[in-house]
Amino acid sequence: MDNSNDKLAIFFDLDDTLYDHLIPFREAVREVLRPDEDHLNYADLFYKVRHHSDLLWPKYLRGELELEETRVRRLELAFAEYGLELDREQASKVQAAYIGRQYSIEMIEGVAEQLQRFISLGHKVGIITNGPQDHQMSKLRGLGVDRLIPEEMIFISDAVGLAKPDPAIFAYVNRMTGTTAEHSLYIGDTWDNDVVGALDAGWKVCWYNPRGRQPGTEHKPSYIFASYREFSELPLI
Repeated sequence: MDNSNDKLAIFFDLDDTLYDHLIPFREAVREVLRPDEDHLNYADLFYKVRHHSDLLWPKYLRGELELEETRVRRLELAFAEYGLELDREQASKVQAAYIGRQYSIEMIEGVAEQLQRFISLGHKVGIITNGPQDHQMSKLRGLGVDRLIPEEMIFISDAVGLAKPDPAIFAYVNRMTGTTAEHSLYIGDTWDNDVVGALDAGWKVCWYNPRGRQPGTEHKPSYIFASYREFSELPLI
């Protein structure tokens, strides 16, 4: 990817990149709704939840929606699109159960080794994630990421006042860390937020795509990988 001896700035997304977001969601739905799982693909349903979350998030950032309303509404919209009935009370219960499980999470297999590898090689390693400051930091502490990556290398949209896919958040990170776009690499799972946002900012991108999603635009990530074992073998540096 970069044939010079310059060190890279390597930033990771959090949700569904460092840990599997699907696990706490699936367990929350099971607890509250006890659905017929013969006719339910949790991955597809959760993909719709993430999609509606991304659509609603700008309204939350502009102050048009409260955080809890944003979270509950994304569930209502996603379940309706999937063809499942979900009333407001059920959506609130699923959301509460989902949030409660997000602080007892584990890194995806191989993630910790890659973080440690890049740190040991002297690259600047950090996090860029959308979400509320306290909520995202609680996840990072739950994963132990805060013990590997210093606070000044963790950028959370609500604290910054910018959110992916706006290329401005990536430019902001470059300014704050004394790095440049041409020597920056982003690893993330979401096409619009992570791949498009970072590429439009002039960064290189590795798209983590374990479920074989199709690209949403003509953007071209530098690499696509489905597991961190595969990622470890990429000629990134």
